Amino acid sequence: MRPAAYIVVAAVAGFIGGNVLQFPQLMDKVSGKFTENKTEPADFWSTPAIEGFGKIHYVDTPAFKTGTVAGLSNKIVFQINRSEGDIRRPNLGLERVARVTNLYYAAGVPLDQLKFVVSINSDAVPAALSNDQFRKAYGVDNPNLKLIGELKKAGVQVSICDQSVAFHHLEREWIDPMVTHTISSGTTVATLQNEGYAFLML
Repeated sequence: MRPAAYIVVAAVAGFIGGNVLQFPQLMDKVSGKFTENKTEPADFWSTPAIEGFGKIHYVDTPAFKTGTVAGLSNKIVFQINRSEGDIRRPNLGLERVARVTNLYYAAGVPLDQLKFVVSINSDAVPAALSNDQFRKAYGVDNPNLKLIGELKKAGVQVSICDQSVAFHHLEREWIDPMVTHTISSGTTVATLQNEGYAFLML
């Protein structure tokens, strides 16, 4: 390679490297433009059905509005297979189930008309552990149990895949009693889809 080519390569590399190092500061400046001096009313966010979880900002819009189309079954099976975020905070998939429940309720669908089933499997299994077992594994109380309890109060059925329980070398009795055992998440989802449930992977 000729000396001039080395100079060009070095200049390009220096330019790219300098900009990569400055990327976090640039992102802070860009995101700051969207959040600068942003104030929200006290009631901007709400949790109308699942108290304290799955906060929503409800906007009454006509397009695809839940509860306005005659004959809808309001049947959904949610599959949660990931453990995202901080283990000391509720599983984000369960939070999303709470958000959907809040949105349906805010749109005018009574809770007794919602047929929601949650199927927990794979890496999300620890969310369903009893408090004692969760504390043994992670050193803190299970932050998901209050959310699971609130979902159940709203009529949402939370289930666990016993195949995933076995694959994680857990005992069935280590799962919290609020959670329903199923032979597998795959068969649960397939069975409910054949019964007309919509499927949401969270």
